Amino acid sequence: MISDTAGMTIAPGMRLVPAGVRWDAVKVDRHLAVRAIELIAMPGAVAVDPAPSEPALYFFVPPGSAAAWDVPETTALGHNAHVVLPPEHKEAPPGPYWLIAQRNGLTPAAVLREALVVVR
Repeated sequence: MISDTAGMTIAPGMRLVPAGVRWDAVKVDRHLAVRAIELIAMPGAVAVDPAPSEPALYFFVPPGSAAAWDVPETTALGHNAHVVLPPEHKEAPPGPYWLIAQRNGLTPAAVLREALVVVR
């Protein structure tokens, strides 16, 4: 599960959680992310931040993956970064939500990297 009890509640059900502990996150532009998901046989949890200025999806990968992440047009978030997690059962807008439920666990970093390289 992606949730982490170390997070701080910032709005009803939403929590600011440190990356780099149980998982790292990779922030990807919505357009690229949706195309990458289509190439991944079993993607792990994916959260959506539908902010109007820059809609993005967050893939959750094993901790430590962000340190070697080098895929253009993406941002790796590991130690010293935080991610806003939507409520566990929220699967639709408004606000942040889970596109793929957190119970799906982590996406292997190499699998995500390969899919993103193909769709770019």
